[in-house]
Amino acid sequence: MNWETLLAFGDSITYGARSYLGYPEICGDILGGKLDKKWHVINHATNGYTTMDLIRSINPILDNYKNSYPSIITVMIGTNDIKTHVCINDFRIAYNQLIIKLKLLSIGENVLLLKIPRFTQKVFYPYNYSMNEQINEFNSCIEQLAIENNLRCLDCKLADDDFFDGVHLNSKGCHTVAHQLSSFILKDKGIENSSDL
Repeated sequence: MNWETLLAFGDSITYGARSYLGYPEICGDILGGKLDKKWHVINHATNGYTTMDLIRSINPILDNYKNSYPSIITVMIGTNDIKTHVCINDFRIAYNQLIIKLKLLSIGENVLLLKIPRFTQKVFYPYNYSMNEQINEFNSCIEQLAIENNLRCLDCKLADDDFFDGVHLNSKGCHTVAHQLSSFILKDKGIENSSDL
């Protein structure tokens, strides 16, 4: 079988906590339809995870994931760090450690960092709209770490109706992120947009 692996890390937003599928599974389906190969998707995400939770969950299975030969690794994490009031310096240390692990797992250090989505004005408790200031700070940190580690960053463009509760993606939102991610991957492979196929 002709295949590639997409390994996606994250929290409830990546997991697809408010939809049947998460954006990684939808992205794999889109790529499978556009390219002449199957896409093996591993969605390693857990509701409520902080960056440190994610790191500690990867440690015992590092070799297993390395053996799946991921062509591209994505990560979207940080929303729960903001909810639990993690300071930016601690987040930077944790996120940098996460990057090191993901680079060890990847083929050719092909790791894509996804920025944390901003909350909408319809956000539910315990989150609040003013937390977007911290999201901006964390996203600037992610962008800086991407530069320092020679990695790429993707800032998905989302609308209010892409969210279930102002934080989690609904089915439409998962499709929105999946289409932007698959477009990025197709362009990365030298295919400017999906209409080229």
